[in-house]
Amino acid sequence: MSSTIDPLSWDPALDAVIAAPANHRVLFENNRLRVLEVILDPGEEEPVHHHRWPSVFVFDQLKGPIHDIAPDGTQLPPDRDVMLALEGWDGRGCLVVHMAPQPAGRVLNESDLQVHGIRIEMKA
Repeated sequence: MSSTIDPLSWDPALDAVIAAPANHRVLFENNRLRVLEVILDPGEEEPVHHHRWPSVFVFDQLKGPIHDIAPDGTQLPPDRDVMLALEGWDGRGCLVVHMAPQPAGRVLNESDLQVHGIRIEMKA
């Protein structure tokens, strides 16, 4: 799926909560916000999914290497939101990342630490 296509037109079956439920748990949802707990174990690769809304992602556990993978299996360059923020993070406190809508893809956690965070998606 191309990021130039309207995110509201993306396949609902690939929504993160539906396509990757082991990694995304809804903590709160209304017509304006959805708050997800996101978990990715060491060595785990998520199923293909998307995030149609812009969000703020607050990580309390994160360590590289982490890789974004396109639906076709191609590893994407490490120049995306989380990867750039991780490079400048000193590991103290929480890492807060502003995220644009993310077209279908998956994340591979090649670190020895579980990725854990709260993603606040803004629907409105």
